[in-house]
Amino acid sequence: MSQTPWRDKEWFISQFIYEGKSINELSKEWGLDWSSVDRWRQIHGLPKHSEKEKIIQWYGIEIWNNIVERKKYSYSVANKRKAEIMYKNKRYEEIHGVEKAQKIKNKISLSNKNVKRSTSFKENLSARQKGRKNSNWKGGFYSSHVYKEVDRIYVKQYVLDTWNKHIVIERDYTCESCGKKTIACNGHHVLSFTKIFDAICFYLSQVNQLNTISVITQMHIFHKQHHDKIYKCLCPSCHQHIHKQDNFAIRNWEENQLLYLLEPYFSNPEPSLKFRGNAGD
Repeated sequence: MSQTPWRDKEWFISQFIYEGKSINELSKEWGLDWSSVDRWRQIHGLPKHSEKEKIIQWYGIEIWNNIVERKKYSYSVANKRKAEIMYKNKRYEEIHGVEKAQKIKNKISLSNKNVKRSTSFKENLSARQKGRKNSNWKGGFYSSHVYKEVDRIYVKQYVLDTWNKHIVIERDYTCESCGKKTIACNGHHVLSFTKIFDAICFYLSQVNQLNTISVITQMHIFHKQHHDKIYKCLCPSCHQHIHKQDNFAIRNWEENQLLYLLEPYFSNPEPSLKFRGNAGD
């Protein structure tokens, strides 16, 4: 049974319908040809992921939404990897060709033409986006040099996919903010993925072991030790709400309480790793 799990209909349903894994994912996971997995789908009488009406009618709207979100994430990761390979550090001319690149530049130039902004407006705009006030703020340490040696997209894909599933199962698909129980719950990093990633990369670079596999291994070890502290199980609406810019101070304060977990990775911790007081400070 363990060698041929696809023969068990209930197990196939759990993977294909409830987990939302695609035929392609299952074929790679099981070492089967794509057509063989699809044939077993037909044997079990399961609808295709594209058959929206059947999935909603048989399993409910939440299951359909879960499948859609999984596909969006999968496509997003694939597109990021493609962009990383094809477009990183390249000019418009190298990506699109000289003619199209000029059209893009002209379009950008035209959209900014005759747009006048006062000096105070520019200064205020700049001040609102500097440092920790920027929604893309990553903590201000070690981010720049580690990405060149490590495939960050791979690390994020393999680590988050594993621990997001673990946390929602462990906490019974129940949102820790509003108490709603839904299969659409997902994991929220209270201590950001980027800070953990950067700290581990810094540590591995000090011992000359900085590579993608070592980072993935160390990330899993860290998550196994601290997942109960660094993760929350949240429903989509609560997860979206906590990531709003208005809640940055609260999110930052919660994260500061956990920065001590990263100190073992630094022989001389940066100021950004030290406690910074309350959310209102």
